[in-house]
Parts: sequence; C-alpha cells; structure tokens
Amino acid sequence: MASIYLAIKIHSPQKVTIRSITSTGNDLITTRHIEAMELSIMKSLDWHLHPPTTVAFLENYFPLLEKEDDEMTDCLEFSRFLSELSVCAYPFVSAKPSSIAVAAMLYSLEYFGQHSKVSCCRKLMEELGVDVRSDEVEACGALLNKVHRLAMPNQDN
Repeated sequence: MASIYLAIKIHSPQKVTIRSITSTGNDLITTRHIEAMELSIMKSLDWHLHPPTTVAFLENYFPLLEKEDDEMTDCLEFSRFLSELSVCAYPFVSAKPSSIAVAAMLYSLEYFGQHSKVSCCRKLMEELGVDVRSDEVEACGALLNKVHRLAMPNQDN
C-alpha cells in the first residue's frame, strides 16, 4: 500500500489522501503503517524517488543553446532518439543521465554538421559546471556513436 501511495504521489496529477489508501486495506493497515513504510522506502532508496532522466536534461539544456530552428529541433529529436538507444545498452546503466545527455547533444550537433554550435555547447556546459571532457561524457559519446551505428547500419551522414 505504501508503494502504491508513493507512486500516486509522484506520478499522478490528482491528489490522493492517505485515508483513501488505508480504506482499501480492510482496517488492517493504518495511516501510521503507511507513513512508516513510506519513510522506510524513501530512506532505502536514499531519497532518489524521481531522478531526472536523460531526456529531462536534454529538454533543459537545448533551449539554452540558441533560438529554436529546424536544425536545432532535429538535433533535439535525434538526441532523444540516442537517449532511447542508451536504455538498450547495459554500459549506460552506471552513467549519469546528465553525462549521457551532454554526449547525445554533442554527438547530434556533430551528426547534423552544426560544428559551430558544438563549441557553443561545450562553453555553455562548462559555464553550467558540467565537465564535457570528463571520461564519462567521452565514454558515453563513443558508446552512443557505436550504438547508433549498430541500430542504423545503412544510414550514412
């Protein structure tokens, strides 16, 4: 019941009271039980209930680059596609979503020939405190390149 309550609180736009949850427990579960279990779950997850995703980072980073045009929209969509591919490759499991996002942005800008925007992106990320030259970002970029080539073998740029 506590897991259901947490999921509703995090993902549902409608508010659900804890009493409505306890009412489904045939008086076997009290509000205190749910609150205690909720706290136990949150502590065991180290409070990481709704971590930002790669796409969330992309959607926050891309608007900072420049005004939106068709090329940037294509780059954003391609970056989203790359982030979806990253979910299918086990080596990305330990990578930070922000690192995958930065690597996807850089790869997509280069893929679409936006070389001047690559340096702009690198500078912007550095201003935001993101190390675009970190081992993790570079490894993510290399792996995204490989995964993309495997997923789309007949596509040339």
